[in-house]
Amino acid sequence: MKPQSRTRDSRFGEFREFLARHGRFLLLTHIGPDGDGLLSCIVLSRYLRAQEKQATVVTEGPCPAFAAPFDPEGLVRTREDLLAHPDWAGRFDAVLVLDTGKPSRLGKLREPVEASRLPVAVIDHHIREEDNFDCPSVIDVHAAAVGEMVADFLEEEGDALGDPLIVRALMAAMVYDTGQFRFTNTTAKTLRWAARLVELGADPGEAYAVFWESNGAGSVKLLGTLMSRMQLECGGRLAWFTLSVEDLQRFGVRRDETEEYISIPRSIQSVEVVAFFSEVEGGRVRVSLRSKGRVEVHDVAVRFGGGGHAFAAGARVAGELEGTARAVARLLAEKIRETLGPDEG
Repeated sequence: MKPQSRTRDSRFGEFREFLARHGRFLLLTHIGPDGDGLLSCIVLSRYLRAQEKQATVVTEGPCPAFAAPFDPEGLVRTREDLLAHPDWAGRFDAVLVLDTGKPSRLGKLREPVEASRLPVAVIDHHIREEDNFDCPSVIDVHAAAVGEMVADFLEEEGDALGDPLIVRALMAAMVYDTGQFRFTNTTAKTLRWAARLVELGADPGEAYAVFWESNGAGSVKLLGTLMSRMQLECGGRLAWFTLSVEDLQRFGVRRDETEEYISIPRSIQSVEVVAFFSEVEGGRVRVSLRSKGRVEVHDVAVRFGGGGHAFAAGARVAGELEGTARAVARLLAEKIRETLGPDEG
């Protein structure tokens, strides 16, 4: 069983030509790398190296622990590793950006990448914004994950799916961005890909264990604290909570261990939208928004300089934690009432 034929997809024509023109690639994903963006970078880097090209994956901040099972050689580098070499740009002739099309989402890598004047190409599945890179781009807002798009591309290319690590990483990327195939972005095509990857050797439970069963005890204790002070508003249809740097330090928790906290309030029957506000460096607040599928949250994220999907979006906002949280929550409540009607009771 294959999810599609080997007919070449016109979506990838310009991207394929871009790869053919270059031989030394820097692969990047967005700040706060997640299981879709980073693992898709790892997959594409392995494919490119198999084509006798050079490919280096770099994260803006520390490499998350979840990458280790899919990067056994430890090839992923950090921004500090990259910029430690004054002549770093001369080591590459092109940049591939996955899981975002916005230069601003590269964080502290944005300025050096733009200054390098290296040509850029993008693979993304978020809604295209006005400030996206002006470059060869494959953007499919209907794809469940960038991993799904990369799988489509590699299937067309032939032998890449013979690499067991690529198979495992593609499965993990799709599992991550669909919440183990629970979220509304999961399609029949996504499930066909999952079946195909299992046939090729992927363990359906591996990614779940990596993403959701690998945190320390402090992470569970911190989650309990945050849920105890969670706010329910708009007739119980909006849930929001905050995470400070002090909270992380108090419980000894890494930031990447908190990524899935936003999924917990979804279990509340009345909740339609969840907002998670976390304090980050530089006096900024990371805003993460998730909807169960009836209320679009993308335009609220855009109001604060962010973006994303219709039902999963975010932003990074300069400001104080509680003030930012209340400002965003106010707009989310307005959106819920506009979409679903006034609060009941």
